[in-house]
Amino acid sequence: MLITCPQCLTKTRIATSRAISHETRELYCQCLNLNCGKTFVAHISFSHFIQSTGKKPDFDLQPELRKDNGQLEIFEHA
Repeated sequence: MLITCPQCLTKTRIATSRAISHETRELYCQCLNLNCGKTFVAHISFSHFIQSTGKKPDFDLQPELRKDNGQLEIFEHA
């Protein structure tokens, strides 16, 4: 994820974060511009779902899901 510095608009590094709720995280960021170096706090939060299909994933498109069958449990209740 790319967060830019509000002071100089340079890329930043997310040093750490903490959960505010299930839908919001507080990010502690550091500017990567040595001439700026600002540290600041940003918030990121869930907005809405775009579309829920309720279909099981296609293993040919997402082979990494084969490794953990526990990830598929969310589709059994849909």
